[in-house]
This record gives sequence, C-alpha cells and structure tokens, in this order.
Amino acid sequence: MPLLNDGINNEMEILNILLEAKVQRTAITLEEYIRTRVLSGASLETIKADLLSDLNSGGRIFSEFRNAVRATVAGATHRFRDQAEMAEFGEEEKFRWVAVLINTCPDCLDRHGQVKTWDEWAAEGLPRTGQTVCKENCKCVLLPVQATVLEPVKRGA
Repeated sequence: MPLLNDGINNEMEILNILLEAKVQRTAITLEEYIRTRVLSGASLETIKADLLSDLNSGGRIFSEFRNAVRATVAGATHRFRDQAEMAEFGEEEKFRWVAVLINTCPDCLDRHGQVKTWDEWAAEGLPRTGQTVCKENCKCVLLPVQATVLEPVKRGA
C-alpha cells in the first residue's frame, strides 16, 4: 500500500500544479482582455457585461479554461488508475505501451508496443504526463506484458 499512497500523493501534487497553471493562464487572458478593452475605450460596465456573457455562453475565454480543466482532470483520473495498476503489478514488472490508434499523436505511435519497466517509462514519460504531443489528452495505457499481445501497426501501403 505505501507504493500506491506515494503515487496518489504525487498525483495530487501534480494535479495541483496543473490546475494552478490553468488558473494563472486564464487570469493573464482576462487581464489582457480587460486592459485592451479599457485602452480601446470600453467602459468597465461594458467589459463586465461582455465577460459575463462569455462565461454564460461558453465564449472563447471561459470555454478555453473549462476545456483545459476538463482535460487536466481526465488525465489525472487516468493517471490515478495507472498508479493503482503499477502498485498492483510492481515497478519491476515490464509494461507495454498500448496506443488507441485513432487520432494517435506521433509520439504515442512511436511508443506503441514498446516494453519497459515502470521506472523506465516514468523516466521517458508516462501517458498523460505532458511528455507526448497529446499531453493530458493521451488515451494510451501501459499494460503488463503478459496481458498484452499486439499486432504490428500497418502503415500506408
């Protein structure tokens, strides 16, 4: 259980860092929007109305924030599952990178089928940890080698 608890605590810290970064980016976007609008001559009441409209209608500013948070939380949820799997099988077990193979980023496509220990994957970059082009949107999984048999990926003829 200590291995799982350490993994969960680590994931909570990562989630905190990522969510804080999303909030800070949104604050910068809001500040930029407000300052630009003020310099363009808009009143504070108009800016407030525009921002409330953006919030209520899912406009570009707040929908970007919602989408970023949604992706971050989904990635964290999957990473919690990954930590449980690693704790069940152990760090020394060999794990195979398995990509979904639908809209797969080039990084994940290259890793598809590769086998390494958990620690080796952690050093290279686990799924959903920002080490691949798809970042938190990654749908790949690491599965114990004995549980996976893959056909080679067939690329264009």
